[in-house]
Amino acid sequence: MPLSAKALKAEFEAALKRAKKTEERSLPPAEDESNWLVSYADMMTLLCGFFIMLFSMSKLDEPKYDSFKAEVSKQFGGKYESPSKELAKHLEQLTRSLKVTEGVEIKADPLGVSISFQSTVFFDTLSAEIKEQGSQVLATFIDGILKEQKTTVKQYRIVIEGHTDGRPITGGLYPSNWELSSARAARVARRFIDKGFQPEKLIAIGYADTHPKAIERTSTGNFDPTALITNRRVVLRVLEPTTDSIPMPSEAAKPAY
Repeated sequence: MPLSAKALKAEFEAALKRAKKTEERSLPPAEDESNWLVSYADMMTLLCGFFIMLFSMSKLDEPKYDSFKAEVSKQFGGKYESPSKELAKHLEQLTRSLKVTEGVEIKADPLGVSISFQSTVFFDTLSAEIKEQGSQVLATFIDGILKEQKTTVKQYRIVIEGHTDGRPITGGLYPSNWELSSARAARVARRFIDKGFQPEKLIAIGYADTHPKAIERTSTGNFDPTALITNRRVVLRVLEPTTDSIPMPSEAAKPAY
């Protein structure tokens, strides 16, 4: 029996629907173009972690960092003063109160403070026994450093350097300038221990005559008495707790001839 026009139309529309469903099932699923964001985020996280790890293993340049902080403070109208300079001011006041400014030199840098004494303040010639006057000076300085430690809640590292002049030792208890300078540094370190400093925070070094501040011989080859006095010295280095290395003495003086 032939179908009517209405029935044919309905049959045709049903066939179109079946064909459309078949086509939709055969098409591949649409791609999500935002998937690359996940990989990108993972890569950024890994890179960030990598650079954080590198920074944690790096060594901070204290002098440059200190200069940077000072410059930033200056740009913002402030004034930055390093903790070392505060300690240096305190020790300079002690020096003036003891009236031993002659032969004493105090310097501050981002690593800490160095106090250089002429050896005659503490010792007689060829001796490592601390004199009475030297004991008073040393005790006052040690008490001042201890007081500053309590105020700042810090544990300073102390390096004691012994320096002699270049004249050879020909007799006495110490066979060379090495033994003499080391004995003097160790004797000063002992006073710090007696005052309560932790031994692991102390270092005593004898440099003999290897780091002179002044040229000892004149152009004629004779010893210069003033230079000899300058080179015979004891240096106390009060290092900031963050300092993890021992600063070397400044470059030795060399003759110009």
